[in-house]
Amino acid sequence: MPELPEVESFKRYFDKTSLGQKIKHVRLAAPGMLFHSTEKDVLDNLEGNTFTETRRHGKFFFALLKRNGALMLHFGMTGDLVYYKPDKNSLTRFALLIEFANGKNLAFQDTRKLGMIGWVDDVDAFIQRQGYGEDALKISEKEFVASLRKRKTAIKTAIMNQRVVAGVGNEYSDEILFRARIHPESPANALREAQLKEIHSHMKSVLKVAVKKRADQKEMSEFFFLENRKAGLKCPEGCKGFTEFKTIGGRSAYFCPACQKLYTQRPSNRQALRKSIRK
Repeated sequence: MPELPEVESFKRYFDKTSLGQKIKHVRLAAPGMLFHSTEKDVLDNLEGNTFTETRRHGKFFFALLKRNGALMLHFGMTGDLVYYKPDKNSLTRFALLIEFANGKNLAFQDTRKLGMIGWVDDVDAFIQRQGYGEDALKISEKEFVASLRKRKTAIKTAIMNQRVVAGVGNEYSDEILFRARIHPESPANALREAQLKEIHSHMKSVLKVAVKKRADQKEMSEFFFLENRKAGLKCPEGCKGFTEFKTIGGRSAYFCPACQKLYTQRPSNRQALRKSIRK
């Protein structure tokens, strides 16, 4: 499923192929994917227009238009962008097809059709109306801690909540929590401030490296849980533990129970002090 790094890759691909291109014609083949928009909204505002710049917020992609707002795309589970020169073997399956005046096409494909297509008049207003949290690469440590410390849900569920922080999904949440040595089922409000800060730090570092490597799984060998989403594997940290699988908040979670401690109650300041003294 495309998460923040993958959507950032789509953004960069779009920038290289489609910015500055005049839109000749638009075909919408999956009207069921429209989100807070009509087919007329999309066609009328795109045709004859030009893409001038792009933005990404969490898993949402926006292509701003020279006139009137922006095209909005959410890639769902299987979304992809393909820029090509049409011929007799051209793509026949797409959710949205944009034909440019230069003779090239941009296709938004989504096999499972779980993504979204729309036109928005104002990107910032759209994000605010939908109640999305700050982007995972932009949220400050202070904002992150404040958003999580009183939540009773599992920490994995909390950091995947797009209204808390936008951009983290199922796979990256496992990698982040593995690096922070926190069991994914630990309630967010059972973690100390220092632990939440550590999760924030690992979230930033994991996502930045993934963006740099363009979210290519072949280049992601240093990320254990992105490459090895299986139970029963030996933990790479040499703890003699083995990976386990569990469904948490309706989502699959992979973790090492030996490395990742399950917290059920936040320790008092006195308990935390005693622990630090023992160290």
